[in-house]
This record gives sequence, structure tokens and C-alpha cells, in this order.
Amino acid sequence: MCYEEISAPASQWLERANEEALQSVKNGGGPFGAVIVQADNETGEVIRHWVSHNQVVLSHDPTAHAEVMVIRMAAKELGVVDLGCIYQGQAKLSQSSEQSYCVMYSSAEPCPMCISAIYWAGIKKLMFSATRFDAAKPGVDFSDAVIYEELARPYHQRRYMQVEYAKTANHLDAFDYYKNNTGVKRYGKKPA
Repeated sequence: MCYEEISAPASQWLERANEEALQSVKNGGGPFGAVIVQADNETGEVIRHWVSHNQVVLSHDPTAHAEVMVIRMAAKELGVVDLGCIYQGQAKLSQSSEQSYCVMYSSAEPCPMCISAIYWAGIKKLMFSATRFDAAKPGVDFSDAVIYEELARPYHQRRYMQVEYAKTANHLDAFDYYKNNTGVKRYGKKPA
């Protein structure tokens, strides 16, 4: 993996994510922190931000990674699911221009689950500090190598999880209902 191709100057928000990671460890959590910054589309000025840290051990939740936690916070407070394009009047919190967007700052390169969550949240810019190789070093021991290897394999060749597929009489009912009912709340769409 070559990180020089994506190298950028450090930012205060990335430093804040790293501070949160250190505080997390000092308080019994994992060594990861994340910040989401909401910025104005026209000016790029920061409107607001959210900060969180890894809470896996403290909450007994294997999905409570810093990036997931801060996405949950921002999305809930804003009342939106697309943090990449937030329209004025759509969000619960005010903004002066018609559109805004969010940027993710993470103390470390996000794991496969977190990078997926960042995509699902519509966030189009990510900046991180420590690499996945830094996180995997002896004494730190947060390696995602097995997950990356497994995701590259077809289901039938996966070694750590048995995956099965079966059709049922109702396996498409929820999709059909969603597709055919205009009253169902959609997400990811610009409000009319």
C-alpha cells in the first residue's frame, strides 16, 4: 500500500481525532478517535463538528468503532442519512446555505466495516493519520488483514465464516413492498 499518493497536510481536525484516540485509551477504550466536520458547500466554512472514540470494550458492542459512533451522532443530530449532501431545510440543525457536506477525520485508517459505513453515510472525503499497518504492529495488534483476505474470496472459499444462501417463499417481499409503495420513506434522495 502506497500512502504517498494520498499524502496531504495535517489538519486541526485530524489532530483532534488523534487527541480523542489518546483520551479513549486513557479512559479504558480502544486507541481510535474520529471527528466529522460539517462544512458549507459554497464557502467551505465549518458549520459544526462531532467527536467520538472507540467504545467497543466499554459498551460491549463490536461495531462501536470511532467512525461508526461519530457517524451515528452526526446523522442523528442532523436527522439525515446522507452526510455527503445535506440540504437546507432537510436537516434538523440550521445551515445558512442551500447545501453542506461532511468530512471524516480518523486517527487511523478505517477498518473494512468503518470504510463501508463511511460510504453508506455518503461522506466523500476521508482523512486519516495512522495506517492499518501501524495499527497491526506488535503491542498494538489491531490487524484487519484476515478480513481483507476473506472479503477477496468467494463465499464458498471463506475460511473463518460459513456463508449459506437460501431462497424462501417471502425472500423478496420487503423489497417489493419498498419498491411499490410511495409512502415508504426513501433515503439518499434530494427532497422535493
